[in-house]
Amino acid sequence: MKGDIILNDFKSENGIIDVRVDDRMIHGIVATQWIPQSKSTRGMVVNENVANNDMIRQTLKMSIPTGVNLSVLAPSKAAENFNNGNYVDQRVFVVGKDIADIYQLFKLGVGFKRINLGNVTQNTGATIVLDKTVRITTTEQMMLKEMKDAGVLVTCQFRPSDPIINCTNVLDQ
Repeated sequence: MKGDIILNDFKSENGIIDVRVDDRMIHGIVATQWIPQSKSTRGMVVNENVANNDMIRQTLKMSIPTGVNLSVLAPSKAAENFNNGNYVDQRVFVVGKDIADIYQLFKLGVGFKRINLGNVTQNTGATIVLDKTVRITTTEQMMLKEMKDAGVLVTCQFRPSDPIINCTNVLDQ
């Protein structure tokens, strides 16, 4: 797959324009490339610990581009909001700190078309290397496989201009 994807291809009925896993959450590349190129009106960080940490939440608010709203929510609250239709008329770029954050959304009935693994570098020990910035555990592999089997495209792509790596073949091993 080629880079410079058309993110509208991934827009879900609930307002989600794209879903990314990035252990740095909202940072340089997400704030200056992913969110602007997707024409997002809302960035959403989904992680229980971050949602309950005022200092990190304030730092994330300083990182979001001007004119873009930011939500920092626990997965259960984010799922409740999506399932209630709170973001239907928005373009929401969702970032999970961990694969488990996005998996929780999925298990709680939030529909999305793609999960992009952009920066998953915190895993140590036995991992599966999917890309230069993506190392997953066997538990994460099972989560991703379940989402893939339900029709979610699983990709690795660091920047929007990078080639999209379709990771589905690794998930079937």
